[in-house]
Amino acid sequence: MLRVPSNSKNYGNNVKKKNVYIFAKIMRTDDILKIKAVLLYIIQNSKRHDVYSIVKTAYYAQQFHFAQWALPIFKDKIAALKFGPVPSTIYDILKISRGDASVQRFHKANNLHIASEAIGFEDESFFAKEMPDMDFLSVSEIECINAATSKVASLGFEEIANDTHGEEWARVWNDSSLHYMDDLKIAQEGGADDATICYLKDALIINEILG
Repeated sequence: MLRVPSNSKNYGNNVKKKNVYIFAKIMRTDDILKIKAVLLYIIQNSKRHDVYSIVKTAYYAQQFHFAQWALPIFKDKIAALKFGPVPSTIYDILKISRGDASVQRFHKANNLHIASEAIGFEDESFFAKEMPDMDFLSVSEIECINAATSKVASLGFEEIANDTHGEEWARVWNDSSLHYMDDLKIAQEGGADDATICYLKDALIINEILG
């Protein structure tokens, strides 16, 4: 059984010096809709619906897709928090879904509500209010999310923490000037070879240019 830390309701709130709200402010509606589909799919296909399990599943899915297909599943920045890597916008959406007023106020002008309103929260557990729009998910993305779901289900809290507290997490966590982990290094830690890293680097540059 997964042992979630006693303060998991405030998971990540004690992040030292990290402002994980920066990225979501510039996201497009299509990017939020993609994240919405990912979150709803994870919630509907997982046995664990606590915040820790969901964000770790999203992280692993992104890492798997980086390493296997040289592409991201969703557009987000991975923050180095106390309990490991966390997709920052995904985490903010879940915090809004559970009623975190401070995060809600911060994102008042953007469109995170498109995703957060589709997710309910009760008794420390998230639930889907609607079906995921599968048009937003490719076959390879679904395979990686399924693999991530299975991995999280097979590990306990300490095992997940040990597995995700790698060199890249430590580099960012221990440097007060840094906010987010490097996607290419996340891919390397996930087993990506040099050719895959080159393709992923190009894909990420194109994504940045396209916005």
